[in-house]
Amino acid sequence: MDGDARLSAEEFLRTRGTEEITHPGGTLYDHLCRVADRLVAWGAPPDVQLAGLCHATYGTDGFDNALLAPSDRATLAEVIGQDAEALVYRYGSGDRRAVYPRLGEPGPVPFTDRFTGRVDQPTEAELRAFVEITVANELDVLAHNPALAAEHGGALWRLFSRVRSRMSPAAWQSCQHLFDDNGDWAGERPIAAVQIDVLDHLVLTVADLDRTVDFYRRALGMRPVTFGAGRRALAFGTSKINLHQLGAEFTPRAAHATPGSADLCFVTGTPLTEVLAHLAREGVPVELGPVSRTGAMGEMNSIYLRDPDGNLIEVSNYP
Repeated sequence: MDGDARLSAEEFLRTRGTEEITHPGGTLYDHLCRVADRLVAWGAPPDVQLAGLCHATYGTDGFDNALLAPSDRATLAEVIGQDAEALVYRYGSGDRRAVYPRLGEPGPVPFTDRFTGRVDQPTEAELRAFVEITVANELDVLAHNPALAAEHGGALWRLFSRVRSRMSPAAWQSCQHLFDDNGDWAGERPIAAVQIDVLDHLVLTVADLDRTVDFYRRALGMRPVTFGAGRRALAFGTSKINLHQLGAEFTPRAAHATPGSADLCFVTGTPLTEVLAHLAREGVPVELGPVSRTGAMGEMNSIYLRDPDGNLIEVSNYP
C-alpha cells in the first residue's frame, strides 16, 4: 500500500484509542498492524491491505469494540478511500454464522449484514478480499492466544480448507505452515533455509521435435522458442518446456529419459467448453473429462489428452 496512506490510517487508529485496547499479542493497534503486514507479505492489493489495517473499525462479529459507528462510514472513507472502506464495512458487518458456511461454495454467496439484516451478493473480488482478511486476522489471533488456538484451531483449519479456492496461494501456504498434518494448530515453526516459489521449466524427451512443437502450438497455444545453440522449447505463462531429442539429449539429463513417461497438468483461464471445442477443430481426441480433480490450490475441473509421445496432458480450470 502507499506509505502515506498507511501513515494516515495508522494515525486514525491511534486517535481512536487502539493503543489502549488490549488484544491478543499486545494492543488492538499492534494486532491491526500485524494483520496489514501479513497481507502485504502475501501480495494482497493495496485496498485489501488498507482494509486489513482498519478491519476492526466497526467492530466484527467476533470483536464488539467498535471505533466508529456504522452510520459514520464517511469518516473512514475520507482516510482510506471508498473502496477500502467498503471492504472494511463488508468485513465488520458480516454475519459469520450465515456467511461462513457458504464461502466454500462456487458462485454467488448471499451475504447477511448483521447491522441491518439486509442480504446482498458481493462480487467475487469482494469475497476473496473478505476471505484474505479473515485468514490474516485469525492466524494472528491464534498465534498470540494459545488457549484460543487450542479451542478453535481445528474449526478454523476446516474453514480455511473449505474456502481455499478463494484464498491467495500465499495465504494458503501460511495456513499449511501454521497447522500440522492433522489440522491442529502448530504455530510458528522454523522455516527451511530453501523454499521453492514456482516451477521455471521442465524437460520432455521426445521422438520428434517438430511434431511435438506443432502439437503444443496448435492444441494448447504454447509459443515455440529457440535458445542457446539451436535448442527448442515451448513457452507458456511464466514457464517453459525444454525439449530433448531422443538419443541426442543434452547433459546433464534425467537418469531414465524416455518419451511418453510424463504426466503434466496445465491450468488455463479459458473455459473448458471452449478448450474442448478448439481441440475438436484441431482433431485432437480427449481421453477423459471434464471431471472434478484436486490441484495444488483446491478443487478444479479437468480434461485429459495425449501428446504425440503419449505423455498424459491434463488441462484444468479452477472455479
